[in-house]
Amino acid sequence: MSFHAEVFKVMIASPGDVVKERGIIRDALAKWNAVNSESRGIVLLPVGWETHSTPEMGDHPQKILNKQILKECDLLVGVFWTRIGTSTDDYPSGTVEEIEEHYKTGKPLMIYFSSAQVKPDEIDSKQYDELKKFKDSLNKRSLYKTYSDISEFKSLFDQDLSIKLNKDPYSTFAVHKYHFFSQPCWETIHKIDE
Repeated sequence: MSFHAEVFKVMIASPGDVVKERGIIRDALAKWNAVNSESRGIVLLPVGWETHSTPEMGDHPQKILNKQILKECDLLVGVFWTRIGTSTDDYPSGTVEEIEEHYKTGKPLMIYFSSAQVKPDEIDSKQYDELKKFKDSLNKRSLYKTYSDISEFKSLFDQDLSIKLNKDPYSTFAVHKYHFFSQPCWETIHKIDE
């Protein structure tokens, strides 16, 4: 049976070296939806450039992505390992730009860094140095989490997602708004008649 729900768009922001983590995030959102969507009145929609953007001209590619998908997102999940990503006009990478621009909106975000081992010859030192600078810049203005392997990330993200949706004022406001506006019309009319 169908039900009404508020759709929360969840932006998955990451460079190309965390493909498994992106899949885990999508799976966790689907699992959360299966268990909670109907009772909570929320559907979590994973959003990424690869699935939600279209070809366009007229600006830097990252600015186009920001306009097409980032500005509409309610929650951002950022994940890093050894790379920061491709630089943009204003930031060390598109992922960093997405995080910083989303942060300016006051909407919630969650950032993770992998500490998994990597072969030294597989590291691009310039990418890693830029990533360390960004991570250092977050130390005084955020709480982020680190994980040592994929299974730890899955466990952390599952737990953090539930906490974020249960306690973050942005998320809880939307749930209360949903329940207020989804009240059947006949109940409202009945109360007015009393």
